[in-house]
Amino acid sequence: MRVDTLTVYGWFRELVRSRIPSNPNIIHVTEASGCLRKAFYDRVAPAPALDVTNVVVTIGNGIHHQLQALLLRKGWEAEVSVKFRTKVIELVGHADLVAPDGTVVEIKTVNEVPQEPYQPHVMQVNAYLNMLNSREGYIVYIGRDGKVRTFMVRSSKVLFHKLLKRAHHLHYSLINNEPPKPEKSPLCSYCPYRWRCFR
Repeated sequence: MRVDTLTVYGWFRELVRSRIPSNPNIIHVTEASGCLRKAFYDRVAPAPALDVTNVVVTIGNGIHHQLQALLLRKGWEAEVSVKFRTKVIELVGHADLVAPDGTVVEIKTVNEVPQEPYQPHVMQVNAYLNMLNSREGYIVYIGRDGKVRTFMVRSSKVLFHKLLKRAHHLHYSLINNEPPKPEKSPLCSYCPYRWRCFR
């Protein structure tokens, strides 16, 4: 059997094959907390991920699994499913780690550890706090250079309502097949849809 670069990239494509929901009434926390326009295109016209991106995602997943396995042995819960229903949508997600006292931890592997947390990540952790009735959570950034930085997030009802409003906006966009407005951020340079937003 011949194993070349294309063979290995194919393995990584299989590892990260995503399962994007088709039901517009189900909105993921990561969709509502991130760029709504990207979430819209991920659903209606998904772009194939670059092979290099698949490798990077798999490395991040490996770090997640290793830390989750360690903390499961210490009484933590991993990949905790959360749901919140409104009259129109169901907001769903998975918290990376939840401590026995309810503390939520979200792990993010990044090229470079940021000085301040990214707002979509704050909104994501805050959503999990509200959906789990927890008071405190942490974003743990793990740099590919080995540096680590943590940021505390305290539960905020105001921020949670902002996320719900964004989730409803995405639902409206999906139902009406109208892409949301672009949301410029430092993450745009990594987005496969950037050419549709800023011409």
